[in-house]
Amino acid sequence: MKSGIAVELLVSQVKNTAAWLWSDPRAAAATAALDDVAAAEACRDGADGTAYFALLLAAHYATVATFVPTDVDARIRHHAWQAMTTRDQLAAACDVVDATASWDVHAVSARVFVSPAHGPLSGHDGEWLAVRAGALGRAAALGADDLVERLTSQLDAEVDREEAIVGEAIASDRTAPALTVATIVAHNLGDLSRVVAEWPKNDVLASLRDRWLRLGHPDAPRRRAHLVTAGKINKALIAHENHRFLPLRRPRALRAARELLLPIGPWFDAWGETVATSAHLESGDRAEVLAALLELHGRDPAQEGCLRAIAGLHRATRGGIEAYVPDLPARMRKDALRGKVRDVLDVTVEHFGARLDRRYRVERDAGWPSASKPSGPR
Repeated sequence: MKSGIAVELLVSQVKNTAAWLWSDPRAAAATAALDDVAAAEACRDGADGTAYFALLLAAHYATVATFVPTDVDARIRHHAWQAMTTRDQLAAACDVVDATASWDVHAVSARVFVSPAHGPLSGHDGEWLAVRAGALGRAAALGADDLVERLTSQLDAEVDREEAIVGEAIASDRTAPALTVATIVAHNLGDLSRVVAEWPKNDVLASLRDRWLRLGHPDAPRRRAHLVTAGKINKALIAHENHRFLPLRRPRALRAARELLLPIGPWFDAWGETVATSAHLESGDRAEVLAALLELHGRDPAQEGCLRAIAGLHRATRGGIEAYVPDLPARMRKDALRGKVRDVLDVTVEHFGARLDRRYRVERDAGWPSASKPSGPR
């Protein structure tokens, strides 16, 4: 029996949510892997090689920050590694991970923070942490000591880098970078911890598990202050702003261009303005996006990102969002301009930023862990 999702089906899913990728030269390596259907199909049938694994990683790279990600997480974090029976197979697959992790994340994500000293940081980094943790679990099981050392070094280096970026963002005393970095790093550490927590019993893994388990939490076995701070900031201020935005899967027009990808919440004003002005969207498409945003607001009235998107859409639309009300579902028309939605239309970006800044500083002044050094040996 063939293992994993069918090659052509997976490629079609990528094109369904990110067809624009094929026209972006930054994504040439990813589209080449996705276009190598014959080789990937042969590997899926049992032939030697890494083409199918490369296809899975390329699909994940391409879509994980889009509105409709492909569902290959479990395979690239666990199942694909368990199917590898030799050290050489594992090493070749690790080479593919290294290549994929080097691709330009800006091509496929609007959720990227660029550190002046440490380069780009995004949720993709968490994906590769999780994938490498899965590989490490298998390397330990196969007794591939050189790969255990290689992967351990890579995981340590990335966690150290992200810890340094958290420290840099906090030291900047600027709210938006601190919250953005906290959001990304908390997500990334969660991805890593979930895989590490599921490692099988193994003497080698037992000595490594505590190294990366629950690093964003105060009860982490190896507590690292900046990482705990990132988790605390995220939980207190920003986590509820970055849940899955499932209603935004419905407006298919949002999948038309890279420029329409959703950034990190709650800073959606500029995205709302892009929705209002993009040449890829028509009035009916914008009404459909507004309906999805109103649905998000109805599900969680405390979430501010969807309201900021509505405010941006309103500002950049001649006549405001009233222009789209006739095209909304009947159940939404009466409430589209009431309550918090009505109120937010008059809240400027600057006023919203000042309010978020105050909340951040109150949380900061309440006390964070000492950030001098990581706690405990590795």
